[in-house]
Amino acid sequence: MLSASTHYVYIIVSRTDTVLGRLIRRGLGAPFNHCSITTDQSLSCFYSIGRKGIYNPLRAGFVCESKDAGFFKTHSNAQMAVLRVPVSEAQLRALEESLASFQENAEHIKYSLFGLVYCYFGISAKRENKYFCSQFVAEILQSAGIDLLQKPPTLTFPHDFLLLPEAESIYTGTFQNYCFG
Repeated sequence: MLSASTHYVYIIVSRTDTVLGRLIRRGLGAPFNHCSITTDQSLSCFYSIGRKGIYNPLRAGFVCESKDAGFFKTHSNAQMAVLRVPVSEAQLRALEESLASFQENAEHIKYSLFGLVYCYFGISAKRENKYFCSQFVAEILQSAGIDLLQKPPTLTFPHDFLLLPEAESIYTGTFQNYCFG
């Protein structure tokens, strides 16, 4: 039973209609190809490893995404599911500290295409300052003591979060139609 003081983190899994997104979905046979994390239910800022610009997929790393700006504003018909995970106050603080550390080092954080390929083949390979989106989300959760997955972050896919019994799906639809409260 959740108390009135329960805090939440939100995991956003999304379906982006990009070349890489289509390849990931086709390769995994999954409906979603990207994921992000936030403590803000409004989704004004959610964190991931993704494009730093709207049109250049090669410039990618740690990003603050938003449903109202950047990539998801121009792709507002993209499908998503928002999952709510209850956490303790201590876990929430630890998660926020981990995100702050990523923000401070954002210029050094890069997208790991090799990591994504290794993950697809079931090879766990951790590279310094290189992540793919689901690995990033899993590591942020793990660093806060929120161990929900029974596998290493380097072997985590976006759709794995949909299977978590602790995660409550609070929305499925497009970015443009999402509202909270």
